[in-house]
Amino acid sequence: MKKLALLSLMSILFLTALAKPQEVVPFIRPIVSGLTEHTNVPVLLPTYWSEQKGKPKKHTSVYVKAFENGYIISFLSMDKPYRANDQALYHPPESSRIGELSGSVGTIVPSDQPSDFVFYKKKDGIKLWIEPWIKSIIYAKRGPWTMRFDGDKGDEPYQQADDLFEAMMKVNWLKNKDIHEGSISVLGTRRDAYTSIGWETNDGFIYHFTYKGPIKEAVKIVDSLKNVE
Repeated sequence: MKKLALLSLMSILFLTALAKPQEVVPFIRPIVSGLTEHTNVPVLLPTYWSEQKGKPKKHTSVYVKAFENGYIISFLSMDKPYRANDQALYHPPESSRIGELSGSVGTIVPSDQPSDFVFYKKKDGIKLWIEPWIKSIIYAKRGPWTMRFDGDKGDEPYQQADDLFEAMMKVNWLKNKDIHEGSISVLGTRRDAYTSIGWETNDGFIYHFTYKGPIKEAVKIVDSLKNVE
């Protein structure tokens, strides 16, 4: 009886993790069927996206590549709406690139704490280790997540960690995702950071999301990712 109840619960959890095409953010919906048909990698797509305030280009468009063992979606901030894979998106200026999402077959090898880093302080029970000379890089480890923060001045790397930890605690450190090993790096400032979040699933797939903008938005988007079939 207990086994039957457990199987039922697992089925419910699996079904709730699936997203219907109409639940995916609007500018990605047109490419859902083509993407799932051209790759063997389970496709994760965002069900949340918020246009960045104060940006001169307010329309997000996507350029998509799909192949047998992976897919790549480039997110571009444009001055007007474009269809996915429009020729105008082939060679966009660097300033238009705001993110990328990919899935592939492979593994993640976690980075070790650099031997020359020294203990800095604790944040929410997590030990932070800092590069002792310029003091602009912080290393941290929590559960499956290896983290690296690289700020350009003052206490910026600690502020990055503060923003990331706050956002990750709100989503329970993404425990609803299938994460065997994970890696996060943040470069820049909190409001306009380059945030990279990657993880390996227990089935041997790697997903990687990069985002230029607020750290908290990057975490929200990753939390919204759902499998589409």
